[in-house]
This record gives sequence, structure tokens and C-alpha cells, in this order.
Amino acid sequence: MKKIVTAALLVLLVFIYLNASASTFTCVVRRGEWVWLRDAPSKDANKIGMIRYGMTVNISSIVDGYAHIQFQGKDGWADLFYFEKPINEEIYLITSDGPVNKRETPEGRFMTKIKSGQRISVLGWRYSHKGELWAKVWHGGYVKAIYLTKIEE
Repeated sequence: MKKIVTAALLVLLVFIYLNASASTFTCVVRRGEWVWLRDAPSKDANKIGMIRYGMTVNISSIVDGYAHIQFQGKDGWADLFYFEKPINEEIYLITSDGPVNKRETPEGRFMTKIKSGQRISVLGWRYSHKGELWAKVWHGGYVKAIYLTKIEE
């Protein structure tokens, strides 16, 4: 039970970190992707624009996996899955009962296992289609955020 509470607290802290200091946080459209800007937080909502790879947006809120943004004078919603929050490299510690899976993409193909207690460089954050937060790690791949603890240096 303690580990579940710790994992939930970590996810909450990462979410607060991503939203810290302002009512908005900045993300960028992932490499090789583009995303529709819609008039409501739904894949069935009307398309009102398109955001291409590398474009930076300010996200003011998240509803049902959709980011509320203003882009090129339009107020709309975009699927959060297509955005990353890049950061300067930060060091985290793998904290789990056993090794964790590193994947090519969130929920993607398995690459390797990383031992508990190992330090890992995090380069950014990304949400999966299921709404889970994943860390983009050095040398490629992603690890679930719930298995990471920030190392204060």
C-alpha cells in the first residue's frame, strides 16, 4: 500500500512540476508529428487548425487527455499525446521493486530493462494514449514516471 501511495504522490508531484509557477506550461509538438486543433476536447470535434512538428504551445489546462491552448489566434484543444515537455537534462533514480521496462515510445515496443537503484538522465516528459506520464530518457526510449524519483544535487 505504501508503494502505491508513493507512486501516486510522485505522479502528482510531476504534474505539479509541469504546471508550476504559472497557470500555463509550455510544450512542443513531438518530432515527426502534427496535431489537429479542435473546437472541443474530443476527436469528434470540429478541426479549426493544425499544429506542426516543433511548434511550441502554452497549455492552460488538460481535460480528458486534451490540452487547452491558444495557437495562431485560435482558442482550441489538441490531443495531449502529441506534445512533449522538453527540459534540461535532469537525473532521476529508478525506484521500483524490480527492474522497469524501457520502451521505444510510451506503451511501445520493449527495448530493455533498467535495474532498480540505477541513475537515469531524463530529457523530457510525454503522455501516453492512456494518459500516463512517461519520461524521455538519454540514449532513446521512455520509462513510466511512476518509477522515477528526482535526485536533488
